[in-house]
Amino acid sequence: MEHKIFLDLAIIIFLSKVLGAISRRFRQPPVIGMLFLGVILGPTVLGFIKPDEIILWIGKVGVLFLLFEAGIETDLKQIKKDSKQALVPAMGGIILPFTFGAVLAYFINHNLAEAMVVGVIFTATSVSVSVMTLLDLKKLKHVEGRTIVNAAIIDDIVGILLLTIVFGITANNGGSSSMIFWQFGKIGLFFVLTIFGGYFLLKPFFLNLHKLLLDNVVVSLAVAVVMLYAWLAESTGLAAITGAYFAGLFLGQTEYKAKVHEGISALGKSFFVDVFFVGIGLEFDLFDIETKPIIVISFIVLSIVGKIIGSGIGARINGFDNVRSLRIGIGMVPRGEVALIVANMAVAKNLISSDFLSATILMVIASAVFTPFMLKFSFTKIGSKGFK
Repeated sequence: MEHKIFLDLAIIIFLSKVLGAISRRFRQPPVIGMLFLGVILGPTVLGFIKPDEIILWIGKVGVLFLLFEAGIETDLKQIKKDSKQALVPAMGGIILPFTFGAVLAYFINHNLAEAMVVGVIFTATSVSVSVMTLLDLKKLKHVEGRTIVNAAIIDDIVGILLLTIVFGITANNGGSSSMIFWQFGKIGLFFVLTIFGGYFLLKPFFLNLHKLLLDNVVVSLAVAVVMLYAWLAESTGLAAITGAYFAGLFLGQTEYKAKVHEGISALGKSFFVDVFFVGIGLEFDLFDIETKPIIVISFIVLSIVGKIIGSGIGARINGFDNVRSLRIGIGMVPRGEVALIVANMAVAKNLISSDFLSATILMVIASAVFTPFMLKFSFTKIGSKGFK
């Protein structure tokens, strides 16, 4: 019945906040609680709520707000300042996991497009779990903590670019060479319009809102910009979240950064974002995974090992000793929002099978549980010499 959607949304919003608080109590990211709520309410346990078009649409808007927030939080000056120390660990944590994920996926289904998307899923880092653990250990301001946070930011930026390229290529998978070149041309057009519009139209417009008597509706205008950039991205065959991220990146350079960030965050996290993550859990059916358990286990293990080794080697190249390189590698392990977003979008575009989405959900949960224990162990049980 149509009116049941109101009850469904009421349950999702209320319980997502409750389970999110419980997750934080156990020093886990709120997204874990939301995923579990979706699993409980979905076909795996109760089968009480089905992810209909309304829930999926609300979730899609939530993703845009989430990536917009990631863009507005990106401090380009700070990244430039700290990039020398964090760049190599970040790239190591991208290249090796991407390779592991792509090879595993290709080995399973022999589909190059699917392999590339799974590779992107493996690159994503959600540093919230590591940050909470480092704060608890009072190590966030130490060299390892700063490197982990900055490398994760670089991961986000490179991950968005990888997603843009992969989705652009797979949009014409199997097409002619001319169509592929045309798709790359559209990607280039998107970046030209985005950068030109951001620097020469968007920033000046927001910097002069008080002259236009529009500074009292700045959050509403920001929402319009998010939707405009998302539309522009999809119109050029890219992911809408790419546009949302760049909208946040440019608005983050204006004097309204704090006000817009606060307003979008409150709007998104009070409703839209929660519905997105719970919706992913609703689509997850533990008893409907056709992939062999060994494949799922390999998916999880390779995603964890790839980050530890890749980022660890990158840190070692940068001059960190073995122990601190290990700590940085472990701190880069958690997966979260970006991995789930990429997997969910890829399933919607029929680029990967639903089994890979299920494996991604399990990977996010496993990496979030694994990281605090291993990070604490690496700081409290293993000594270090060298970098101070």
